[in-house]
Amino acid sequence: MSKSGAAAKLGIGVNEYKPRINLRKSVVVAALAIVIMALAGWLLAHEDFHQMFEALRSGNRLLIAAAIAIYFLSVGLWAIRWQVALSFLDYRISFGIRYLVLCAAIFLNNITPGARVGGDPFGRVYMVHGLEKMSYSSGMASAIGERALTPFVVVSFLMAGLLLQFGQESLHLALLLIVAWILAALGTIFGPRLFFKKRVAVKGLNSIISHVLGWFGRHGNAQEIIEGIDTFYSSSYATIDKWKKVLLIGSLSLLLGVIDVFRLYVVFLALGYHAKISVLLVASSLPTIVGIIPFLPGGLVLIEGSLISVLTAFGVPLDLAMAATVIERGISFILSTIVGGGIFSYLGVKMAAKPEVRN
Repeated sequence: MSKSGAAAKLGIGVNEYKPRINLRKSVVVAALAIVIMALAGWLLAHEDFHQMFEALRSGNRLLIAAAIAIYFLSVGLWAIRWQVALSFLDYRISFGIRYLVLCAAIFLNNITPGARVGGDPFGRVYMVHGLEKMSYSSGMASAIGERALTPFVVVSFLMAGLLLQFGQESLHLALLLIVAWILAALGTIFGPRLFFKKRVAVKGLNSIISHVLGWFGRHGNAQEIIEGIDTFYSSSYATIDKWKKVLLIGSLSLLLGVIDVFRLYVVFLALGYHAKISVLLVASSLPTIVGIIPFLPGGLVLIEGSLISVLTAFGVPLDLAMAATVIERGISFILSTIVGGGIFSYLGVKMAAKPEVRN
């Protein structure tokens, strides 16, 4: 069956494979990016960079090394969470392969717009397909399933930090934050389940996967993609339709969030500063949300600007906020990109040595 025939069979027009640009949303995103960069620029313009470099020079190198170790430990925990999602689909991939693929996926995230979600899960799915011959639909389902409760954890950390910082000043503000927290929790917990149960955005996902495979030179057949989407939705729903599964993945997501907060705390300890828990909660969550905006590779500028802005707004001296940002992004962006790039090259050679399997 031809591509047009397969698409027509399911009521999908050929023109719907063309990406559409929402001008209004694009303007809002651009405006937000400009505001964040302007605020960061205003702060940096009033700072003596000598103080920042002095703080970096006098930082505890042993604690900085500990922060690096904590980062790569969190990747290992992420690999464990991924296997939990894979087990719901009756797949088993060795820990070593999972760890290497995730490091390579981080590299792809860092060189594509949108921090932590730029090249993942699409790049990860392509790699496990080439290495383990897993179908694209099952690979995508496992990648999305293991992240199902990450938005809930990130939003909860943000709301908890804001509540600790500002909730004591006003009862009305505290109640407003609690209500917002509850609404956000309901949305992030039940939203994905309804999305896959009701098979929302099937047509859009067809277009996305078709274009992503095209980036890798694997345009594929429209019929294969359409059939794979159906499997993807059912497989994704299988990873989040049981409370025991959700609880296990949620617990690991919470532990990953705690490790991220602890790593930031260790970074501040290396600079001789004891940050409050409210600062750490907001500083570890808000930049993650901002970094999702598809503006620059790896959330560049947006994450740095939002992190510095949050830290200074919560009372951290600007020179320490800048120094902490340099160390944190040096670990989570520069170092992870170097390591992930090397691993991605290695996996590319390994995939090239394996025969192609059509799904």
